Amino acid sequence: MKDLNRILLEAHVAHELDRFQNGSYRNAVEEEIGLLFDWIQGIKLEDIATPEEIVNLIQRVVVDLPVSGGITELIGEMSRNVFTADINRETSLEDIFARKQFDDIIDKLAGMKNLRDAVIDRLVKSSAYLTLISNVMYQTVKGYLLSENLLAQKAPMLYSLIQFGGSAVIKKIPGLAVLEAAIDRRLEAYVERTLDKTIQNSKSFLKDFIDENLIVETGEEIRQTISKGTLSGYFDKINTDDLEDFIIIGFEFWLHFRNTEYFQNIFRNSVAYFFEKYGDRNLDLIIEDMGVTREMVIREFCEVFSPGLEKALSTGYVEERIRARLESFYLSEHTAELINQAR
Repeated sequence: MKDLNRILLEAHVAHELDRFQNGSYRNAVEEEIGLLFDWIQGIKLEDIATPEEIVNLIQRVVVDLPVSGGITELIGEMSRNVFTADINRETSLEDIFARKQFDDIIDKLAGMKNLRDAVIDRLVKSSAYLTLISNVMYQTVKGYLLSENLLAQKAPMLYSLIQFGGSAVIKKIPGLAVLEAAIDRRLEAYVERTLDKTIQNSKSFLKDFIDENLIVETGEEIRQTISKGTLSGYFDKINTDDLEDFIIIGFEFWLHFRNTEYFQNIFRNSVAYFFEKYGDRNLDLIIEDMGVTREMVIREFCEVFSPGLEKALSTGYVEERIRARLESFYLSEHTAELINQAR
């Protein structure tokens, strides 16, 4: 009886292998995927998954999954290879960034007036901008008083000495030191009194000056300036060590960001919205909305897995796994009893 079991086992193994030999597996793949697409026509998304299950899946594979140092190291090495590739010396920016794409971006930015105004409002309230305007006002007025009004006109020779020797000359002449101190006090008081008004005036000027026409004109100037430059010309300005530092910074940001309450809310709300929109729809319609067809799945599945499958066949791995799965049935005592009963 064991001989009959062995004969049946070998016949079944040969039958299964025949479905993979000489590219026959493509027919099997086409058949199975076709049947799968037929099956999902009557299956709704909510029949096979719940929002909670998808949220838990994202939590496990995105939030909780440890990211090994090897991944970041690989990303860094691949980035360096991209930045130092020989083709960068032959590729210009316009080769990879079409004129229409650039124009579309500029046109979109030009039309975002509310964003421009918000950025300008935020800019003029920043401490850096306040310091910049204060310093510009102070230096401009002081320069005018020293050069155009007091010294340049009344004592041109002395003014030349001051320009040549700077503060060292002023400190050695008591009268000039007193004059400069008095000017400084008055200017500081003047700047403090008029700073708010100056800031408001500068804000109004920036909002009027940075309009759609300026953005379009500036964008065109930038495009003409940079479009002909090669990628290596721009990449060479970035040190590879700096690039690696940015990758580390980005990696550390992701590790922190994925654990924030904000990210938790974002992906949970996104899953809830997806199920609200597609939960009661059949899977085939959802897949169709994503632009996926059965022909596409069959083609890509075969293209991706064919080399590996061919190798597994040639090395005997496929036969080994088929035999391992079937032996537990055909060589079992239960199967032997069934065959004996059938005789």
